[in-house]
Amino acid sequence: MADPKGFRLIVNVGAAEARRRLKGYGHGVRKIHSAGKQQAVVIHTATRQHLDELKARFADVGYQDGASEAGEPDSAP
Repeated sequence: MADPKGFRLIVNVGAAEARRRLKGYGHGVRKIHSAGKQQAVVIHTATRQHLDELKARFADVGYQDGASEAGEPDSAP
């Protein structure tokens, strides 16, 4: 099974909690994978304002931009 294309955002909550925080949100969220205990990978296609809103949902627990298949989102013009 192929992974969805998009950017990765690694968040410091479990996958179930990440799904709860993003329920009904949209803005390019493709899939949420578990990345170990209390970490999840959010695969998304959000850019600019939507990316800022996505990061704001996890600002209280912390996050980091992960490697991506399509390049870094900040490098887009």
